[in-house]
Amino acid sequence: MAMFVVDPSTGSFLASNRAAQALYGWSREEFQALSVSDLNQMQQSKVADDLDQAVQLQRNYFEFSQRLKDGELREISMFSWPITEQGETVLMSVVLESRDAGRTYAIIDFNRMNLAFIFVLGILVATVLLLIFITFRRRRLVRELGRQHLLLRVMMDAIPDQIYFRRPDRQIVACNQAAAEFLGMPVEMIVGKSDRELFGQSEDSLLRQQVFGAIDERDHQVVQGEVTSPTGKKHTLEMFRAPVIDPSGKPFGTVSIWRDITDRRRNEERIEALAFYDPLTKLANRARAQEVLLDLLAAHRHAKQHMALAIFDLDNFAAVNSIFGHNIGDALLRATGRRLSNTIEAGSFAARLSSDEFLVLLTELGDDRTTALQTAQERIDRLHEKLSQKAFVNSHHITPSTCVGAVLVGPDAESANDELRRADLAMHNAKAKGRGSVSWFHDDMVDQLVSRFDLETALERALQTNGFSIYLQPIINRNASGRHFEALLRLDHPERGVISPGDFIDVAESTGLIVPIGAWVLEEACKMLSEYPDLHLSVNVSVQQFLQEDFVDQLTALLERYDFAPNHLTLEMTESLMIANFEITLSQLMAIRDLKIRLSIDDFGTGYSALLYLKQLPLDELKIDQSFISGVPHDSNDTSLVELIITTAHHLGLVIVAEGVETPEQEEWLRRHGCESLQGFLFSRPQPIKHYLPSFH
Repeated sequence: MAMFVVDPSTGSFLASNRAAQALYGWSREEFQALSVSDLNQMQQSKVADDLDQAVQLQRNYFEFSQRLKDGELREISMFSWPITEQGETVLMSVVLESRDAGRTYAIIDFNRMNLAFIFVLGILVATVLLLIFITFRRRRLVRELGRQHLLLRVMMDAIPDQIYFRRPDRQIVACNQAAAEFLGMPVEMIVGKSDRELFGQSEDSLLRQQVFGAIDERDHQVVQGEVTSPTGKKHTLEMFRAPVIDPSGKPFGTVSIWRDITDRRRNEERIEALAFYDPLTKLANRARAQEVLLDLLAAHRHAKQHMALAIFDLDNFAAVNSIFGHNIGDALLRATGRRLSNTIEAGSFAARLSSDEFLVLLTELGDDRTTALQTAQERIDRLHEKLSQKAFVNSHHITPSTCVGAVLVGPDAESANDELRRADLAMHNAKAKGRGSVSWFHDDMVDQLVSRFDLETALERALQTNGFSIYLQPIINRNASGRHFEALLRLDHPERGVISPGDFIDVAESTGLIVPIGAWVLEEACKMLSEYPDLHLSVNVSVQQFLQEDFVDQLTALLERYDFAPNHLTLEMTESLMIANFEITLSQLMAIRDLKIRLSIDDFGTGYSALLYLKQLPLDELKIDQSFISGVPHDSNDTSLVELIITTAHHLGLVIVAEGVETPEQEEWLRRHGCESLQGFLFSRPQPIKHYLPSFH
């Protein structure tokens, strides 16, 4: 019996059985390309109306002529019932030829239906229902497959990584939008092309290796590197390639995933630079230096070689920042870093440890300790000389100096921290010797460090508990009125007793404590001057204290707070301070001179002694250092030098003070050659304030 399933909305044949195909002459595929209108000889509107009546159950029996495949018109009778499955309605139709129509209609007349026909009809309905179920399922699977394909395409295009799928013959059968952008052509133009067509012209070796290289059936390859795309752009890619194996175990093709890690690599390099390199000088930082030092220690231990560590510390770097500004200080640091990088030998290493400290690791010094030490000294001296050369920084001529602490490291050394600590101890020992000094580590430095720490603690405690005292040493001037003294600082140590500045001033300067200590001394001096109108005091001022931006303001405040004649106060400063920082020194001195405070160069002759600068500075007096006075009158060199200083000072209108006078012969010679003021043990040792000013409180 001929049967088929019709879509009532379009009239299309969804399915047909073999009886229908035999009756009409069309195959199953041909039936699915036809509609009811192609068979019926009725108008389109009449066909649509009949289909609608069948769906609405208004009519289920039809008679009309239909065209067969060979063109014959045949009268047929048709029974149609609507069937709904998952919200979709179709018409199941049974076809009878017209000669059997009357008989069949009578058989199906429900008032006279017999059991045999009911049985046959049940089988028929079950068959049709199964056919409809299969048809619906097939259509649903096709739609689901389409949705999955669309979803997969959307997902692939949303992935920023390039994705390629190749058949075993290396033809591209699928790729995503990222791959299309890399290749510079749409996906439609890529699919179907071979690797050779797409990448054959590329000269990038890594790209060609990844595309054309052989791959094992079970192999997974991951490589990273910079490649040039067919469009000419450079990318850093992480390239993954793996075979695709079908369920039977046979190769089905390969999948390639290329991830652009250009930004990630750039960020990693930036993070590494921030973590291990100094952004100002571009040298390695402390963290990186410790890593490199550990590696070098291991290598030298294995090779039984010596190496050396040297820490270079810029002298008075804080003063450079204060005088010229931090931009000049930064430029000086960059220049220092460049000088180190350009001067060290191949295999050596340079780093910036902190603000003004630089580390140099000198490698491969040999297996003999004596030879290694000599080689290291020569290299460090060369670096030291290079760093001490005049630098032209942002239109400023600056002549830096550095203190160097060095340690020779033997093949048995293991701890990077210990070696750095030894070099740091040596560097602080060099700074204690004075600017431009070089010091090599020795074991006694540990004891010196303990003593230094004890002094630092004592200085901090003295500031908090009034543990400092002032001693006075008279300055003898027969032609001047009033009493003249130099105010000298002493530290009252709880265990070591009274300590002179020579033992603690370096610690005070290196820790910055010299500034509050100097401020305390100045205020005490002003108190004494306000209580004793006939008193004249000379007070030493440190470099750090003098270079403070508000130093003149501090002096102004003291003059307002204490009532005394400003010219009774003399500020003594070293000539190295004045000349090495001439521009700011001159400006600062002029401002102090406007306050009527006297100015003196202390220890004249031990520093630069540049007469050109001396002429330009607004000075009142010179103090000849005691190292020259000690040779008068028996040492001809000292005697000639002191005589020259006295003559020069008189020509410049300056008062001369000779310090360290200890014998009557020295006094007689100095007075005979016109030295107005004398100071030294010949007249009195420094004494507590109460010795000269009993009523001072």
